[in-house]
Amino acid sequence: MKTPIAIALLAVLAAPLTLAACDKAVTATGFIPRTVRMEKEGDLTQRWRSSKAKAASFGKVVVLPVETPEMGAYGDLDAEQLATCRSVLATELTKAFASPPGSGDRTLYVHAAITAIKPNKPLLNVAPQTQLLKRGYGYAACEIYATDGEMGPIVAAFMQTQDTARFGTEKLSSTGTAEKAAGEWATQFRELIGK
Repeated sequence: MKTPIAIALLAVLAAPLTLAACDKAVTATGFIPRTVRMEKEGDLTQRWRSSKAKAASFGKVVVLPVETPEMGAYGDLDAEQLATCRSVLATELTKAFASPPGSGDRTLYVHAAITAIKPNKPLLNVAPQTQLLKRGYGYAACEIYATDGEMGPIVAAFMQTQDTARFGTEKLSSTGTAEKAAGEWATQFRELIGK
């Protein structure tokens, strides 16, 4: 028979476990050059935009192929799954920049990398009791920056780690978090560039 004190004690001991399941931001990998002074925005996002950059001067945008440069940072995902994640992010960035930020004669080049993926474990995300401890939850991290011309100066940079949400369908696929995050990353980076 459980007493109210034992139940309260169990709740107090279990609380840190649920909080400890949240992942911290993936540290910068160096994909964004270290000379860029990123500014923290919350625990999981960093961004920077040059005060000299004028979005209106960019009449063309080129999204370069997305990279996955960090060996061993993608769990047990195979080459095909990583290719799918890269393709989704490239597509989302292309959609986000379908209309250029301006009408000038300059070209904005978008460089992007998925720097880490902890795959979800869908079988652990079915029952509510396993979801509580987030044992099957993963995360995905990116670094994106834009240059004025292919090798020109950096005009903006963005990095973010996104955890799997408890309520949502992304937890039912090993790459679901990365694929969902791609759209959000593209939207946020487009907003950072401005109009």
